[in-house]
Amino acid sequence: MSRAALRHSKLYSVAAAVAVLAALGGTWAYVANAPAHRVTTVMNGQHQLVQMSYHGQTDVDALTLLKQHATVQTKHYSFGDLVTSINGVQGNGPKYWTFYINGKPANVGAGAYVTKAGDTLTWKLQ
Repeated sequence: MSRAALRHSKLYSVAAAVAVLAALGGTWAYVANAPAHRVTTVMNGQHQLVQMSYHGQTDVDALTLLKQHATVQTKHYSFGDLVTSINGVQGNGPKYWTFYINGKPANVGAGAYVTKAGDTLTWKLQ
């Protein structure tokens, strides 16, 4: 095979690889931004996370979903796990991470709340 033909063949291979990667990337972007996977965040003036929302998934607890969407630290107590940090932002006085279900303060812990597909789950640093 001549150098020109070899170079032309390599170009087609690279173009095909780029097309495959673009297609996979487009699929990932669609899945990551699909309504069931969308995560909304609010930052303060210092670019620090102060609120995070995501949608429930049938039969998955809210804490498990939070851990799928963010880096989470918890502290275990007899009543359950308390979220102490989301994406490196500590909630350790005077503000703590507070859990909301469909806009209302939760009356159970995130690990105990089994979500439904229509739920909106929100964490606020308050």
